[in-house]
Amino acid sequence: MIGGNKVKKTIILCLIIICVSIVLGKVFNNWLLTVKICGSIGLVCFGTAIILNDKFVSADKYCANNSTYKENIILRGKITNFVMILGATNIILAAVIFL
Repeated sequence: MIGGNKVKKTIILCLIIICVSIVLGKVFNNWLLTVKICGSIGLVCFGTAIILNDKFVSADKYCANNSTYKENIILRGKITNFVMILGATNIILAAVIFL
């Protein structure tokens, strides 16, 4: 689980990305640009989380990778949580602006 300080940093980063994409959409008077930016960031984050979570690895390789490197599993879990929070907020904003 992510600590309280890390969650705050993640949310601040999400807000910065959201604000930049909204400002770009407003400056260019093109809200579809904001949807593309936030949607792209969200999809890249979800793809990264899936890859770090070993969802495309067979069961044998998954067991072999995770049996020897316990600290690696913890680090990948933290990074996965970070990118999932980042991706979810961007996808939600893209959906809200699109609708």
